Amino acid sequence: MQTGRIDVHAHLLPGIDDGCATVDDLLQCARILVSAGYTHAFCTPHIWPNYPRNTIENVRRWTADLQAKIDEAGIPLTLSPGGEINLMSVWPAILELPREQIVTYAFACKHVLFDFWADQLPLFFEQAIRHLRSLGLTPIMAHPERLIALNRGGDQMIDRVQELGVLLQMNTWCVTSTSSETIREAAQRWLRDGRYFLMGTDTHNPRDMKSRIEGLGVAERLVGKDAVDQLTRLNPLKLLGPAPQASASRNHG
Repeated sequence: MQTGRIDVHAHLLPGIDDGCATVDDLLQCARILVSAGYTHAFCTPHIWPNYPRNTIENVRRWTADLQAKIDEAGIPLTLSPGGEINLMSVWPAILELPREQIVTYAFACKHVLFDFWADQLPLFFEQAIRHLRSLGLTPIMAHPERLIALNRGGDQMIDRVQELGVLLQMNTWCVTSTSSETIREAAQRWLRDGRYFLMGTDTHNPRDMKSRIEGLGVAERLVGKDAVDQLTRLNPLKLLGPAPQASASRNHG
């Protein structure tokens, strides 16, 4: 399959979390992504208890409905469903879920995008990762450079996480961050060190996309165009599910 870039982390579905508020916001974001070389994007809404409507069935339907609107607007961007799981909020309930009820990229039961917000690595972290892997799922940690537990722990903590078989997804804007030198330095260092498997924009609305697109250029200056292509196109292709849409994975994923 010939594709351009594939955005593996984007809050495009309007009005269901803290992402795009309206269909017009979504269409603006889609046009900006296309202008930056993207041909595909995953809709990855937050999967949290306080967003009870964000179920596999609804996200699949909403993604299809939005695809129709994007097609009607003549924007050449293909959407795929997915989600961003908060590990803190789904634990320990996730232990009782069958594999097919855990939100994955393209709902293909292969790759799980997750985050957590805590000052330290949760005590159950290793157990949770081993559980996901026991189900044949590959866990992908969203934006580790933004997570205090990873940022404070430095490379030793990243080593521990990666040794468990977790892949890492960087936010493109983090290599340009002016709000946090700590985030910027971690993102740039881990990018240079080849830690990341994916890059995503983590788009939430058209107003904050400038730095997310600029981050692609910064990343190319840091590691070269081929490396960025690997993280934004070739590795994401591995996340493809059985549906005729794009999905994402990793070098060794």
